[in-house]
Amino acid sequence: MLPQSHIAYTWAALSLAQEHLDFAPDADYRLVALAAAGPDLFDKPLALAYFYKKYKSAVLFAHTLWSFLLVLWLGLRGTIGLVYALAYGGHALLDRLWHYRDTFYWPLRGWRFHVWGKRGSEQEKIGWAYWYAFTRRPELWGWELGGLLALGWFVWRHRLYRRENLWVFVLTGKVKRER
Repeated sequence: MLPQSHIAYTWAALSLAQEHLDFAPDADYRLVALAAAGPDLFDKPLALAYFYKKYKSAVLFAHTLWSFLLVLWLGLRGTIGLVYALAYGGHALLDRLWHYRDTFYWPLRGWRFHVWGKRGSEQEKIGWAYWYAFTRRPELWGWELGGLLALGWFVWRHRLYRRENLWVFVLTGKVKRER
């Protein structure tokens, strides 16, 4: 899943939790976005710098069960920390990482990571790996469309098309609650 969809799904879930469960009303949506994209923000630069050539994967250390458990443990120190830990952990759910056992259970299944594609070596660059995935797995388009719909709902729900609401959101990381 692409980073913008991770963020959109997470923002929509947090918005619903704030509205219906009164959960974490002080959460900063900007930090939630960073947490939701966190595993990619960590692993993709590592892949570009070195690991993609070696492992043919851009889903590395931050996509492991150990990473998610560590972030969850750190997040259990309070409600706000838990919000960001859940956003980070939601990444694993949205990517369905348990299907990529070599990465998710690393290093319990060995020191390798999941290889993109059936043969792995046909993509020499990360961009081509994304192209390969999206042209051979059409269900990925459904997840991305869902992310676009979640973002559209979020913008509509909080009236971010209004300049004042958008500025509040951008400058404070909070949504303006209209009663």
